[in-house]
Amino acid sequence: MEKMYYASKLADVSVNDKYLDEAFHLEVKNLLLLDPDRLLAGFRETAGLIKGLDDDGCIALMKGKKRYGGMWEDGLIGGHTLGHYVTALAQAVVNPVLSDSEKKDVSDRLTYILVALKQCQELVKGTEGEGFLFGASFPSKEFRDNPFLQFDNVEHGLQELFTQAWVPWYTMHKILTGLNASFKIAGDPLALEIANDLGIWISKRTESWSEEVNRTVLGIEYGGMNDCLYELYQINRDLKESGSELFHPEFERFARAAHRFDDTELFEKVLSGKENIFNNVHANTTIPKFIGALARYESFHEETRYLDYAEAFFDIVIGKHTYVTGGNSENEHFGEDNVLDAERTNVNNETCNTHNMLKFARRLYEQTGKKKYLDYADRTFVNAIMPSQNHETGFTTYFQAMATGYQKVFNNLDGNFWCCTGTGYENFTKLQDGVFFEDKEKLVIALYMAAELKTECYLVAMDCDFVSSDEVKIIVTPAEGKSFTKDLYLVIPTWLKGEMTVTLKGSKYEAKEKDGFIIVPEDELSGGCEIVLKLPMEITCHNLQDGKDTYAFMYGPYVLSARLGTAKMLTKSHGVAVSVACEKAVDSDEIVIESEKSVDDFITNISDHLVKRDGEMEFDLTGTNRNLVFTTHYNQYKESYGIYWKFRV
Repeated sequence: MEKMYYASKLADVSVNDKYLDEAFHLEVKNLLLLDPDRLLAGFRETAGLIKGLDDDGCIALMKGKKRYGGMWEDGLIGGHTLGHYVTALAQAVVNPVLSDSEKKDVSDRLTYILVALKQCQELVKGTEGEGFLFGASFPSKEFRDNPFLQFDNVEHGLQELFTQAWVPWYTMHKILTGLNASFKIAGDPLALEIANDLGIWISKRTESWSEEVNRTVLGIEYGGMNDCLYELYQINRDLKESGSELFHPEFERFARAAHRFDDTELFEKVLSGKENIFNNVHANTTIPKFIGALARYESFHEETRYLDYAEAFFDIVIGKHTYVTGGNSENEHFGEDNVLDAERTNVNNETCNTHNMLKFARRLYEQTGKKKYLDYADRTFVNAIMPSQNHETGFTTYFQAMATGYQKVFNNLDGNFWCCTGTGYENFTKLQDGVFFEDKEKLVIALYMAAELKTECYLVAMDCDFVSSDEVKIIVTPAEGKSFTKDLYLVIPTWLKGEMTVTLKGSKYEAKEKDGFIIVPEDELSGGCEIVLKLPMEITCHNLQDGKDTYAFMYGPYVLSARLGTAKMLTKSHGVAVSVACEKAVDSDEIVIESEKSVDDFITNISDHLVKRDGEMEFDLTGTNRNLVFTTHYNQYKESYGIYWKFRV
């Protein structure tokens, strides 16, 4: 089905921003440090047990390697990391900024894993597990005797994480998504063959469900199974329509299987207009369900109600459950509508949620062309995704505290295979995603950063560094013998303070505005040109629905957080072996205003009281009882921080 816009291919976009370039290469380095045989160990053991190999045979098949530890990869959720890992490799291998040696290493690693997964499928051919891939542990003889037991238990509503089932369909979503990405992004036909065989196993399983069993399965976290199955259906349908012979002859079963994971009872709730429908609901169970609803609309455009579901859910999350960074949730759950200040703790803003909401927003923009989705994506990429990485190690966060005084806590290389570790792999191997969107007649610049879009017909290069300047330079260069044949749509940021000015070919250009974009028409660009944008920035203030005098601050696109030092940076275990910050660096997040008569006056005159240092992204707070220095939040990975502060006179 036709989209309104398409995100430009990852292979066509280079990010030249120094910070992001470093972040990407750190991620690639860490990915390549992992042992693929340890990530594959569970998949090989599963295949061996289905085949009927004895213990020695399974150990030989596993090359003598064991699953990674840490209670995740060696638990019943084991194998989810490999799914994320394969997606990340597929994204990384097409990135134009990879060196030749890096590209070879990433390509070889991806090929090695795909070949190994295919070997697992070949081993179980002709058995009840034909096509099946899974990597979870086997905590008892009962599991070794029945490698499908987790799926059986889910169908009976059994979900004790260590003895019965730890969201196996969630894990399956990660595996199938990685295979889809390896074909769709990296172009590997073996990945599609593996995905199709796995898709048939999934389809058979769902076709056996009664209505009662289906309802039971929908009540236990399953990630985006509807999303990845619709995606596999679309891949095969597009191949068939293009005349390729790679499509699976039974691919329509994938769409029917996907629909089994559409929680329409939940979907209808978002259109009800009722309050607090997501109170105490697990956020990362819910968000992927609605991405799957969007996927049904993407697959069948006549199913407009599924777009309604997706848009309504997005609006609820953004309007009633989202912090200034673009993140959401407290301890992985939504709270009551508009209750955010009261739920600022050390376990807000789960990275998986942010990852999924960002993906959701960009896909909603592709389908609707509505600028609000790009506005959210801009805010969230800069202030929740970028800040989720330790820029020295490349490791990433599970949570980002919204309570003042905690530090970020990061995973390590080979012991913290949390769900958010996997989304971290994906986030930092696709940093060029969502910068450019296009259709046949338009090219949209959706995010201002130092980046290039290079196609057979043209090069569009952006030079941008908001740390040092409010200018963006855009150079459009047609390929030899070609003309630039699209209108250029330049997003007008929500954070703009003042007029966005455009200089075209050295002269001020009176540009047309439409729906939140400045438009430079094709006839101005056909032979190439230079465009300079000026995007004035100031401090803006952002409070919470239940915190009238609780404020966070932004400067242009950047959320600011106060530097609170390195004392009291302690951690503890939380949930299932997740490390979190556990002691505040400050006793209180209250600030007493000494320079104005009211909080409102202080906020109105904030530019007089939160002052930027020349040539730095450092801001001094004055006129209060606390001497605080604020900086861009994405740079806060070394010390405790405070985004939100309560003001009083």
